Amino acid sequence: MSKLVFLGAEVPSNKVILGTMNAKRVGFSYWGAVKRGLPTTKKFLLSDRFVDEVEIYVFPGVPASAQLTQEELEEFCADYENFISENLNRITVFTEVQHQNLSDEFVSAQRLAAWNDVDDEKFGVIYTTGNLEDLATRYLNVFVSGEVAEVLAPICRKLSAQHGTRFHVMGMAKPDLLRNSPFETASTLSWLSPMMRGETIVWYGNQLHRYPKNMKDQARSRYKAAYEAAGLDFDKILADDAVEVSKLAVWSFQRLEEWLNSGSLISDISGDKLPPNLSQTTPLTTDISVAETNKLIARNPAEMTTLPVLGVEVSRVIETDETGRDVLKDVPVIRSNSTSLRQCNTCFVKDNCPAFKPDNACAFSLPVEVKTKEQLKGLINSLLEIQGQRVAFAKFTEDLNGGYPDPNVGQEMDRFFKMLKTIKELDESKEMMRVTVERNGAAGVLSSLFGERASKLNELPNNGFSEDQTNEVIRKISPE
Repeated sequence: MSKLVFLGAEVPSNKVILGTMNAKRVGFSYWGAVKRGLPTTKKFLLSDRFVDEVEIYVFPGVPASAQLTQEELEEFCADYENFISENLNRITVFTEVQHQNLSDEFVSAQRLAAWNDVDDEKFGVIYTTGNLEDLATRYLNVFVSGEVAEVLAPICRKLSAQHGTRFHVMGMAKPDLLRNSPFETASTLSWLSPMMRGETIVWYGNQLHRYPKNMKDQARSRYKAAYEAAGLDFDKILADDAVEVSKLAVWSFQRLEEWLNSGSLISDISGDKLPPNLSQTTPLTTDISVAETNKLIARNPAEMTTLPVLGVEVSRVIETDETGRDVLKDVPVIRSNSTSLRQCNTCFVKDNCPAFKPDNACAFSLPVEVKTKEQLKGLINSLLEIQGQRVAFAKFTEDLNGGYPDPNVGQEMDRFFKMLKTIKELDESKEMMRVTVERNGAAGVLSSLFGERASKLNELPNNGFSEDQTNEVIRKISPE
């Protein structure tokens, strides 16, 4: 089960958005709160700022780019410890301070001195390098960064099963990874990307769709039904209202979390490999070392076959051997194969498919064959009709949404006319012959090709001009 933690709750405006959308878990950066300014005359209590139903995950939040000395970091750690002690009863889980300028000795000493008496349920260590299993056996909560989460996922799953360790991933919310995730929580700031970078994040059709800024005009008009389901204002989203698009992102990630925990499409991650910063000396290397992953067992030739999406048929051709004789030879020719490996249990459209049957192969085939010009024209005509239906339905949707010009309608029309142009080019029948002739020698090219006939064609009619006619021509072209 993966629970999403929405980071950025130390910013009041972000907290309001998350509260409006009833976010169950929020992430609080102590560094961010300090930079915004903490009160000096009274304690900063999380219980005064968050309702009791919200789970609060507290992170030190020191940026890796922060240029701090060991002394400055130790002072920050002392302030952080004080903040944690004052709010411990309201905190769900908090992590230790980690920074590249903070010595390993200090981090180890802090674990023993500052956090040793804290309830295991609330304290989490951060894995950077070294023996991951050592941390997993000593601490209940272990946090890993999103950069190495995919590589570490199989190891975390194994250690979690062996030791009951709760693994958490920081700064990552990829649906494909979380769907197979051994991580109890995943914290993310991605829900703020629509406000900060103009992205569009929307849950639709059991998928989390993300569009960059340059596609927001095309993308946002498509999902009116999703906005209505979320109780959001369609016009505000089209107008790029920062609060409304952020609410949409929060709602979409909440739907993703529900989908992840519904048991849909659960499978194992394969291809375990050693992360670049995991020590070769850890006990786990016997299972995941690079050396072992590179050992391949030769496949029995009888078990090998052609990819199911391709077919092979034998064709007899005439070839010339080394002696110059023509011989018959059977050669394999690749062709398409309409056989499908689609299965109802894992199909993308299983929720809406009228032929869905659990544990069955797909009921539909796609017997497409394009070997002649007529077959090609028939296929393109079919696709043209489909595209025409899409254009008509897109225009219908545009009218239902108030008639506001939708760029997607124009794009679908452009595709329709490109397909129409392709069909027209196939119908055109052009014939052309081009001849290039070169000749080295005194005689002309025409003489070489056509002989005496060329000489006759080169003579003037009526045996040429007489003397009087020639003089008349000269007189006309000569200056006075």
